[in-house]
Amino acid sequence: MYRASTLKTGLFGRWGWRQHHDASEFQLGAPLVASANGQYFQDVHPLLTLDNIKAIAPDFDGTEAEVAAKFDAWLTNKTQASILKAIRSFWDEKMVEKTAANILESRALFNGAGRLADTIPNNGKIVGFEIIPIRSKGTTVRIDSIGLQFNGAGLVDLYLFHSSRKEPIQHLPLTRTRAEGMEWFNQSGLYLPYISEDKDAGGSWYMVYVQPDGPGGTKAINRELDWSKKSVNADLRDQPATTLSWSRYLEVHPMSTAHNWGATPELWDITDNAYTYDANYGINLQFTVECDITEVILEQQNIFDNVIGLQVAADMLREFAYNPNFNINRVGANLSKPEILYEIDGDSQGTRDSGLSHELRVALEAVKLDVSSLSRVCFPRNNRGLRYRSIG
Repeated sequence: MYRASTLKTGLFGRWGWRQHHDASEFQLGAPLVASANGQYFQDVHPLLTLDNIKAIAPDFDGTEAEVAAKFDAWLTNKTQASILKAIRSFWDEKMVEKTAANILESRALFNGAGRLADTIPNNGKIVGFEIIPIRSKGTTVRIDSIGLQFNGAGLVDLYLFHSSRKEPIQHLPLTRTRAEGMEWFNQSGLYLPYISEDKDAGGSWYMVYVQPDGPGGTKAINRELDWSKKSVNADLRDQPATTLSWSRYLEVHPMSTAHNWGATPELWDITDNAYTYDANYGINLQFTVECDITEVILEQQNIFDNVIGLQVAADMLREFAYNPNFNINRVGANLSKPEILYEIDGDSQGTRDSGLSHELRVALEAVKLDVSSLSRVCFPRNNRGLRYRSIG
């Protein structure tokens, strides 16, 4: 999988649109003309002029400045849509070839629920899970739902932290409406990636809440389970739950700390964590381990430059061809729809592949080989080194 919103903004600006040659004509905004790789879309094909593009744009109303802003937004959306189309084509082909796939489909940390009598005393501590996903570039853990089992209804204020950031990554206020039984809360977009733009690589995640201070209040119901299978004198933090089916891809360490963040939640001194392998503090998680190529692509975005340039060019020319009001005058004659499609798809009756679509297919093949060495889990090689297999 990939995070589309992150990629469309992260890859936008690799290529730019060259500013209109005539300063008296409409001018593009700075984000559209910025080019990180020094290349411009107009150089991919001679039909990609701003005048031609303006000819297929909607007729925007407003002042000159408003029209310019609306045109910029329209062209930005068109460009970003083609960028995502290029990435989708790459990912879809990898999936078809079974060279990338979800590593572990939706799985719960444990089955069943705790006995109602097995409550955990409240003492005002921060409690929950330390979560360490597999340390491999291109992988992410997606939390699908969070299960809570307490002996009463009410709010459980969960927070998600990462060891590289003082402030919480996410606040998850979950209100239980039932007492005693396990209650599940579906999540959307809750990811624990190996690396991302707002956190360091690796490290630990913490899903925690603060217990009430004192013996009263709603108590968590414990699920009796040996989380550690620890050996004598071993550092408990280094002992994954090896008997569980997900332990190859994820470490989960129940923990508590006497720290309390008061009015402003922030990361505590994690060296003071106490690891409590016989308690789950009323929490269960259902999760999926995925191949997330978002950060791999952003880190190695130059590999995708050619694909992006060709995709944007091919999509824009196709819009020219199918826009009924679009005409290009070349040497006194209108360029017809078949002529534009020939530039994109080549000669369907010929013996040699040609056109922008053919160039794009060749570029995609090159990218598929380039990324094979970027993630040992998501894009593993086989013995021949040319095709890849999925982890199953």
